[in-house]
Amino acid sequence: MEDVLARLRSGALQAGDRLRSVREESELQGVAKNTVVEAYLRLVAQGVVNSKPGAGYFIARNTPQLKAQAMPSFADGARRAKMILTEQLEQSLPIRPGDGRLPPDWLDPAELRRAIALPRVAASDSYNSSWGFLPLREHLCGVLAERDIQCHPGQVLMTYGGNHGTDLVIRCYVRPGDAVLVEEPGYYPLFWKLAAAGARIVGVRRLHDGPDLADLDEKARSSGARMFFTQPLAHNPVGGSITSGNAYGVMKIAEARNLLLVESDPFADILPVTAPRLAALDQLQRVIYVGSFSKTLPGSFRVGYVAASPDIAAELNEMKVITIISTSAQNERLVYSLIQDARYLKYLRRLRERIADAAAQTVAGLEQAGFSVPRPLGGGFYVWIRFSDAMRGQDISAQAARQGIFIAPPEAFTVSPDQEPGTRINVAYGSHPEFLAWLAKQR
Repeated sequence: MEDVLARLRSGALQAGDRLRSVREESELQGVAKNTVVEAYLRLVAQGVVNSKPGAGYFIARNTPQLKAQAMPSFADGARRAKMILTEQLEQSLPIRPGDGRLPPDWLDPAELRRAIALPRVAASDSYNSSWGFLPLREHLCGVLAERDIQCHPGQVLMTYGGNHGTDLVIRCYVRPGDAVLVEEPGYYPLFWKLAAAGARIVGVRRLHDGPDLADLDEKARSSGARMFFTQPLAHNPVGGSITSGNAYGVMKIAEARNLLLVESDPFADILPVTAPRLAALDQLQRVIYVGSFSKTLPGSFRVGYVAASPDIAAELNEMKVITIISTSAQNERLVYSLIQDARYLKYLRRLRERIADAAAQTVAGLEQAGFSVPRPLGGGFYVWIRFSDAMRGQDISAQAARQGIFIAPPEAFTVSPDQEPGTRINVAYGSHPEFLAWLAKQR
C-alpha cells in the first residue's frame, strides 16, 4: 500500500493509470498474492483505487488528496477562536500547557483497554432508549444521592458528554436576543454555543471561590436574564472551587431574580462528594445539573448526563430525540461495566494521585517563574495565572506557538473587553521545563 501511495505522491502514478497485476506485484514485492489483493482492496476502500473486473486495478479519477496540506498555524492566527479547539484536536504544537484535556496515556490504562473487549458490552442490535441505558441512569441516581442530590431515573438523561448536555439546554431554553449570564473568565465553547443561538451574553465576574455575588445580582437585575451558566467546582479556567457561603448566596440571588441555573460539574468523580453543589441546595428545582465521564475517561467514550426536574428532563429528552434520536448504548454499557467491575473506582484513585502530584509540580514551577497561583487549588486540571505588565498587549499565544508551546489567548475566556488578561494552565503539562523557562522570560 505504501509503495502505491508513494508512487502516487511522487507523480509516477496518475489518475487512471493501471496498477501492476496481482501476480506482477507479488513477484516484485516478494509477498503472497493474497497479500497484494488485500492491499489493493484496502486502497479501493480508501477511494484511492478502482477495481474493474477482468481489467485490473486503476488509480481513481478523483483520488483523495494525499499530499500533506499545511494546517493553519496557531502562531499566525492565535486570536481566531475556532483554532483553539482545532489545535487541541490536531495537537500540532508539542508542549501543551494550554490544553483542556489530560494526556491520552493518562486516560488509557491497561484495565480500561481490556474492558473494551468484554463480550457483555458488545454492540446492541437496536437503538438505545432516548433517555439512555437504564442501569447506568439508576447507578447515577445513587452517585448523585452521595452528593446530596436526590432524583429518580426519570430525571436523568444520558448525553454525548457534558457539552452535549449544555447544548440541549441552550436549544430548549435560549432564544435569539435572550440575555444569558455566564462566568467570566469562563468556558469558551459555552460562549460560542450561546453566540450561535443568538443570545446576548452577559459576563459575571468569576472569583477564585465562586461568582462575585454583587456582580451576579447587578447583572441579573440590569440585564433581565433568566439563566446563569456556572461551574462551581474545579472551575474551567480559573481552577478554584465555590465555598458553601458563596453557593448559598448564588441560590438566594437565583430565587430573588428568578434565574434558572445550569451547573456544570465535569470533574465530580475526582472531587469530594461533600463539596458544595448548587443542585444539592436546590434539589433540582431551579438547577439543571450537567455531569460527564469525558474528563476522567478517554474523550472518545463521549458519555455524559443531565439531571433536572421531571418537567425539564422530559423537555430536554424531547429535544434530544429531535436532534440525535438517542445516544450510544455501546458506550454507556461500557462505562457501566467499568463501574460495576470496580475498574473505574481503582482507576480514579490513581488518577487523583497523579493529578495532585502534577498540580504540586506545576504550581511550584509557576511560582519559581514569578507567577502566583491562588489557594486552595480546586482539585481539577487547571490553574490560572494573570499576565505581568510586560505581557499585556502582546500576542503571547502566538509568541508561544512559535516556540512550539500551546497556550490559549486570554480573550478566549472573556466576553467583555476590559478583563484582566491571563490564561489557563493544565497541570498535566504545566511543569514542562521548556514552557517554564519561556514563561519566566516573558516577565
